[in-house]
Amino acid sequence: MDGSCCHSRGRINRQRIIRRILALFAGIAVTGIFYQFTQEERMLKERWSAQTANYTSGCDIAIAMGSDVSSSRGMFASIHSIVTNFHQPEKNLCFFVFSTEADYEIRKKGLDCVFGSSTQEGGEDGLSSNVQIFHRKIDRDVWDIVVYTQDELMQGASNDTLEYAYARYYLKPADVEGMQRVIWVDSDTIVRGDVNELYDWDLKGKALAAASYWEPLRNYLCTNPRLMKIKMKTSDGEVTPFEVKKHMNNGLLVLDLYQMQRQRILQKWHDLVTSHELECLWVQGGDQGFHLALNGQYEELPNAWNVGYLGKQEYHRYTNACQNAKMLHWNGFGKPYNEGRSISLCVDQFDMFDIVSTQNKGECLRLD
Repeated sequence: MDGSCCHSRGRINRQRIIRRILALFAGIAVTGIFYQFTQEERMLKERWSAQTANYTSGCDIAIAMGSDVSSSRGMFASIHSIVTNFHQPEKNLCFFVFSTEADYEIRKKGLDCVFGSSTQEGGEDGLSSNVQIFHRKIDRDVWDIVVYTQDELMQGASNDTLEYAYARYYLKPADVEGMQRVIWVDSDTIVRGDVNELYDWDLKGKALAAASYWEPLRNYLCTNPRLMKIKMKTSDGEVTPFEVKKHMNNGLLVLDLYQMQRQRILQKWHDLVTSHELECLWVQGGDQGFHLALNGQYEELPNAWNVGYLGKQEYHRYTNACQNAKMLHWNGFGKPYNEGRSISLCVDQFDMFDIVSTQNKGECLRLD
């Protein structure tokens, strides 16, 4: 009886010791993970400080844009609309226009012609003293993480479509005078709202804010069971990509460049592209890969900030869109400044800000 009792006590003591040892190892593991996380966070902050030091542009709000020269008229109108509707005289508004090597000189001539001869410093000719335009070259050689497919690379080899499509995702502080927050705006847009409202948008720790379009994400995905393993965070809770009711449009993005790095968005996207090369994950373009890399975690802007498909006769989906939109977006074939004008909608809103026409600057488009 006594021997049995001692044996039982010994077994209980051994179990206690084992539990304590396991608890100790668990504590060490948690401490190690926490230490690694804090170290990575510290290193990221140090890198970020190095990236953002020594900039003296005085920019308060940064707008980034980029498109081929065939869209210059649209870009100039978009810039003009943003400046016209910016009602913050105490803040400095900075535009960062990105062009490829092939387009750089003709784009520079166009910008100088429309907005003044010294766009880098702000102009006398159409720009107020609190507005500056910086012209930048797109350098794909510094894109250290590949988020586009080999097919896209080959298709874009004869032109600059790849650079213009992906430049927004590779923005770094050095590209935008050390700014952390940047608003990317497509060139086929007219902005009727004050961008100050967007710039101060609460991103709630997310890497970006964007508007969503009504088509479900599944319309752009392959029927690959691997996608079932991805969990997308939405207002309806965690769902698979096939259950996401809307999809993000990238024509207007409010980007936090620090959070883009911190959350390793491009690295996650790269991993998805690697899988996509082996087995189809999405059916067109790379934007859906970006949406998947975000796991649905972006702050959703009101629809008024991206009323789109105006080049596809989709006006029936909106009520008084032309008058009430804060941003009109002619994604689709029809553009109010090219041969697709006849099928474009809300063209009168474009015409109001078409600085090439309203200020008789047609020669600014004929500089090649």
